[in-house]
Parts: sequence; C-alpha cells; structure tokens
Amino acid sequence: MNSLFTILKDIQINVPQSQLQHSFVLCGQTQVGKSTIVSKLTSQQIQDQAGLIYTQQKTNIIGYQAVLQYFEISGQAFKQLLTLPLNKQSYQQYSYILVIDLSDNPHEILNICNSEIRYIKEETEKKLQQSIDVDTFKQLELNIYDKIMMHHDKNRIIPSYVPIIIVGWKYDLFSKNLDQESRKWITRGLRYLAHSNNCSLVFGSNQDYQLIRQTLQYHVKPSVSIYQHDHLKQLCITQLSDSIENINLPPSGSNPLDGFNKIIKDQIVAVVNNQKKKKQSKITEEDWNNYKEEKIDRLIKQYEFQQKQTTKQEESVLI
Repeated sequence: MNSLFTILKDIQINVPQSQLQHSFVLCGQTQVGKSTIVSKLTSQQIQDQAGLIYTQQKTNIIGYQAVLQYFEISGQAFKQLLTLPLNKQSYQQYSYILVIDLSDNPHEILNICNSEIRYIKEETEKKLQQSIDVDTFKQLELNIYDKIMMHHDKNRIIPSYVPIIIVGWKYDLFSKNLDQESRKWITRGLRYLAHSNNCSLVFGSNQDYQLIRQTLQYHVKPSVSIYQHDHLKQLCITQLSDSIENINLPPSGSNPLDGFNKIIKDQIVAVVNNQKKKKQSKITEEDWNNYKEEKIDRLIKQYEFQQKQTTKQEESVLI
C-alpha cells in the first residue's frame, strides 16, 4: 500500500497540465459535516476515518475540464495535517474549506470560526515560507495586496496567502431552531469575520448545497463574483465582494467581534427567557380552559341547589 506522501507526490504528476486543477482541504471540528459535503459534491460515499482522507473528482467548470482534489482532515488531526498537502507545486491551485456547524452552540460560532481562521492563516504562511523561495513569497504577497488595495475597506482586511472558504453547514437546522433576530446577528458576525480575513462565505445543507458548488467553482475558475447576502436566506459571498458598510457593525467599542458576541448572547438569552414565559402562560391558559363559561354556570347552579337543600333541612329541624 502506498504511503500518504507517495499519493501526494503522484497527485501532482497525474493531473494533465491541459486541465484545470485545484486542491481543496476541508477542515474544522469533529462532526461538523466535512464528509457529508465531499459526498454531496462528488457523489461518492466517504467513509469516516481518522487522519487525512483523499477524494478526486473530474468535472466541467464553465466549459473547462477540471480535476478537483479534496483532502478531508478529521477534527482531531486538524493541527497535525492542516498544511501537509500544501507544497511549492500546488499552492497556486489550493484553497481551504473551513466547515462550521451553524446548528451547534450558536453563541460560540464566531469565536470558534475566528480561532480556526487565525490558525489556518498562521500555519499556511509558515509552510509557504518554508516551501518557496523568498522572491516568490514576496511576489505572492504583492499579488494579494494589489487585490486588497483596490477595495475601499483595504485598511480593515487582513490578507490570506491561500484562499479560505468558510462553509456554514446545517443551514436547515439553523433556520429552523433559531429566531430571526439571532440568525441575523450571527450571519452579520460571520460576514464580518469572512470579509476582514479575505475569505469567502457560503451556507448550505443536505437539501441545498448548490451554492457551495458554485463557490468552489469560482475559486477554481474565477468569473463574476457572487454576492447573495439576504440574512433570511442562504448566504453566498465570494472574496472581497462584501463591505463593512453593508454588513452594518454593532455600535459597541473598537472590537466588532466583541460587539457581535454580546448581541448574540443577549438575544439568545432573551429568546430562552421568553420561551419560558410563554410555556408558563400556556399552562395557565390550558388550566383556565378547564373552567369555561358553561362549566362555571353548572358549578354555580350546583352550589345554589345545595344551598337550598341545606336551608330546607334546617327549616325541617326547627319545625
């Protein structure tokens, strides 16, 4: 059986130069949906395994034949294997897919996402500095900064040496289980993280993952940028398509992330408390339904009858 390093070496050789090629490295916490996403995109059944899982797909993108390579890193191996497929031959056709579970711990989503973006960027920069010569690395920096400098938010965007696509998975549960206001602020917070870190952002689910496919195709063969930003629908925003003005930052302090986190936490707590009140009032209402008007009338008549009977008995005793 070939070693992982042999497989990685063969991948670079076996892809014809005439075809588009791109490597996607899926990472994120355990059980967020990485295997499911690869299965949906490739129509291949992916077995749950530890470590690094490799899948290849041949497809057509805007009239071009393309070979897409998916490297899925299990949650536990995130830090050990993150940059393993990245080398001096592949870095120009390479993207990370950071998968976030939208349905799990909504009050922690932004902190988790921010921490993992920072780790990916730090490790990628370190690996590239080791893999390519100084002049090539400087040219890569210039190319990235040239694109960012064309954006009016240039002073608020931190460059990413390898593109990162943030995928918010399980959107169906997210939209079902969270109230509209909470979803709005979580979505705005994710937009801020994506835009300020030069990332793309897209939402999807088992039932609807076509926007993810479109976003990946955009990173393979860039064409018209995608900007679908309705907070009540699935998002799809490619790199540098958003703006701080359109995101609408919270009015608090110098750190927007802290502002988003506070609003999200307060909103979720408020919803929980409101649900408790509704539950209590519902019980009271159900109890009250046991005493509808006709029942009360019956009880009154029964009481009056008993009173008359008592009066008669007392009169008979006096006689």
